[in-house]
Amino acid sequence: MLKLGLVGCGSIAHTHVSNLKNVLRDGEVTAVYDVSTDAEKEIIDEFDLKATIYDSIHELVNSENVDAIMVCSRNDTHVEPVLEAINANKPVFVEKPLATTAEDCKKIIDAETKVGKKLVQVGFMRRFDPYYVELKDTIDSGEIGAPLMGYCRHFTCTPATQYFETPNMINDAFIHEIDIIHWLFNDQYESVQVQYGRPNGLNKLSKLKDPQVATLKLKNGALVNTYLTQNAEYGYDVMCQIMGEKGIAQLPDMPSLEIRKDGHISHSIDKDWTKRFVKAYQIELQTFIDEVSQNKTLTGPSTWDGYVAVVTADCAIQSQKDAQPVKISLDDEPDLYK
Repeated sequence: MLKLGLVGCGSIAHTHVSNLKNVLRDGEVTAVYDVSTDAEKEIIDEFDLKATIYDSIHELVNSENVDAIMVCSRNDTHVEPVLEAINANKPVFVEKPLATTAEDCKKIIDAETKVGKKLVQVGFMRRFDPYYVELKDTIDSGEIGAPLMGYCRHFTCTPATQYFETPNMINDAFIHEIDIIHWLFNDQYESVQVQYGRPNGLNKLSKLKDPQVATLKLKNGALVNTYLTQNAEYGYDVMCQIMGEKGIAQLPDMPSLEIRKDGHISHSIDKDWTKRFVKAYQIELQTFIDEVSQNKTLTGPSTWDGYVAVVTADCAIQSQKDAQPVKISLDDEPDLYK
């Protein structure tokens, strides 16, 4: 049984711990740390965890009762526990983003490359979604020929909070497309441009420009447009379509009950984003547990992928401000991640 130390006890931690208790195998939370003692006690009580509460990240990471770390804390607090885990030579699963700045991502890259093995998996769960995996396999097989262009849709019913602002469209939503597109195309980015559509009159947030269109250009010349909105009142809607030389491959509409009534044929659409990726969350953590338990090389999204996402997101936010394409410049990729 893999002993997991949990850093951060917020909502995403509750999702992962629920999966550990009810669905997944060979992993258990044995240690907990959060800046809020109430949050620590709440998650232990809710899931009846036989876990020790620690007073610091350092103590938790270096405990003999912890084999690997799960970082589910606030975005801007990921760096310390990830570096602590690497320094302790313990694998760490960290929710996205890896960090909030490129400089902090580089610190993690430097620490990991110094150790000489992959110890970090970043929580970009879409790579584990069965439909995205099938899309990736179809592209890689050559069935549709070389991928030339793509279209993505990332629609949310309402903003996550009343404080949602224009840059959050990138860091909280488009960040997933940033990760998944270069994975699907197996290529790095050349540039990104963000443009605004006609303002949505239903948008109640004064600091949020909605909707937006983000265009990623890859080094091989492929272009991918992503339509983004936080005010799609009809439901949570994610789509990815790839046009290749010989055909098109795209995600299916999510299966739901068909109702025929009063002269209409209808399907329901979930409004809760968590329901769309239930399996992905389960598979990503199970993969981490299995690979760590069997002493295998981690195959999930890496520290380098986390760095690419942060740099590209920063460039997208710059494009929001400048209304121009922004060139994306990355450091040389270390051999560890190739």
